Amino acid sequence: MRAVVLAGGKGTRLLPLTVYRPKPMIPFFNRPLMEYTIESLVKAGVDEIYVLVGYLKERIVGYFGDGSRWGVRIRYSNGDNVKLGTAGATKKVVRNVDDTFFVVSSDVLTNLDLRALYEYHKKKKALATIALSRVEDPTQYGIAVINGEGRILRFKEKPKPGKAFSNLVNAGIYVFEPDAFDLVPKGRSFDFSRDLFLLMLENDLPLYGFPFGDYWNDVGRPSSYLQATEDVFIARLRLPGMRTGVLKGNLEHGGAIVTGSRCVLRRPEIRGFAVLGDDVEIGRNVKIERSVIFPGAVIEEGAEVREAIIGENVHIGRGVVIQPGSVIGDNTLIEDFSKIGSNVKIWVESRIGKESIILPD
Repeated sequence: MRAVVLAGGKGTRLLPLTVYRPKPMIPFFNRPLMEYTIESLVKAGVDEIYVLVGYLKERIVGYFGDGSRWGVRIRYSNGDNVKLGTAGATKKVVRNVDDTFFVVSSDVLTNLDLRALYEYHKKKKALATIALSRVEDPTQYGIAVINGEGRILRFKEKPKPGKAFSNLVNAGIYVFEPDAFDLVPKGRSFDFSRDLFLLMLENDLPLYGFPFGDYWNDVGRPSSYLQATEDVFIARLRLPGMRTGVLKGNLEHGGAIVTGSRCVLRRPEIRGFAVLGDDVEIGRNVKIERSVIFPGAVIEEGAEVREAIIGENVHIGRGVVIQPGSVIGDNTLIEDFSKIGSNVKIWVESRIGKESIILPD
């Protein structure tokens, strides 16, 4: 069985975290986001994967290689993937696919049973099937209406507030028959949500939806990244090898922590949770609340980091306070007793002088 993984985008909503790494390589519990996608596909029976790369593709190819580490064969498709759109870029590799196949976004975290989705698609004799998740605010996604048989009757990409006719949203996970791509023009931009699905509806072709209640998060913003992290600790999101029952207990009694390798900690005060990458150093009397610290970061004595994401090789000086919602880009230096206000993004390679105050707009 084959699959296509969409991994060419820039992840602009997660800037500055995506300046030096593509979104699929953002660490989540010290593994790239895309690694969880690969493992889910292998579990579903996939043995060959085409990864559509683009932005900073070298980081993806260098980490995943030929896929042998995961027991799967990985091939890469480069070129104008972003310019061609999701459907146009996928069409390039469909000539190598002769049977039903998955298409999955590389940055989705979910407990969806992909095998169940595949079997549903086959049972319905669909040309394409979209996994559909229910959300409270559907305006950032494609939305669908289905009938009692699961066939999609209406579809619209990112409806305006007050115009959403459904809370079933496109989860970025699909099953296709190769024939569906006969509808996709060669060599020009063509998107699944804005073009292909609408064209299928216009031609009354069998487009189905698969509503599911399992966990799903597209990790589109820093806030959803932190929420997904917390969801692991409270056992809403299941990760392979993670003993969430133990973590949940720690979380409820003062704070849970997960570290990478070679970390040095001097009894920090953890509230909620903290996830630390490799080679992180934490000084005395440091307070960390509901935050993620990327590899190589140093946080000196008396600093406070609250509901923030700290990039790779960031140095946070003594007594620095970082308020909720802030994101600190890689290789930044924040000198002693400075304060970073709420929802502030500090660009990579920045230098914040001693006792500075950075406020949001």
